[in-house]
Amino acid sequence: MTENELFFKKLFNETHAKAFNFIKALSRDENIAYEVVQICFIKIWGNIDKFKQHPNPKALVFVSVKNTFLDEVRKQNRVNSLLTSMEDHKYLDITLPDTSEDHSSFSDTLKAVQLSLEKLPEHIQHIYKLYQFEEFTPTEIAKNLKLSVTTIRENIETAKTMLRRDLKKFRN
Repeated sequence: MTENELFFKKLFNETHAKAFNFIKALSRDENIAYEVVQICFIKIWGNIDKFKQHPNPKALVFVSVKNTFLDEVRKQNRVNSLLTSMEDHKYLDITLPDTSEDHSSFSDTLKAVQLSLEKLPEHIQHIYKLYQFEEFTPTEIAKNLKLSVTTIRENIETAKTMLRRDLKKFRN
């Protein structure tokens, strides 16, 4: 075994059970705790040198586990928010035709969506893609682009309005 493998094995053996119980207490779900701790230890292995150099690697494990849990909660909140938004805005749904019957209609629909996205002003297109496809929150986008959250939200709504108008013929 390499030095890194020995260090990781020792750190894992000393912290895994406690980290699991910590996340299980936070999440109240054994499956979530299992997933979060697994994700975290994979990240730890990827950053093993950082842990080896840290004055208290055990404490860093718990910080990492907590942060991984929070990241997973944020991701789940984004998914839930998107699903809720989709339910709240059913009129935005685009019904794609059955591809087994008419491949050209499906292809036409996809092309129309792509063209509509390309018609958006470049800055709005960029913000909308970050929001819709990269799943960034308006706050994260605002921070990265050094713009206000209000500006980001206005740009997202503008994109939705323009896309809705442009894709009107594809809605039910």
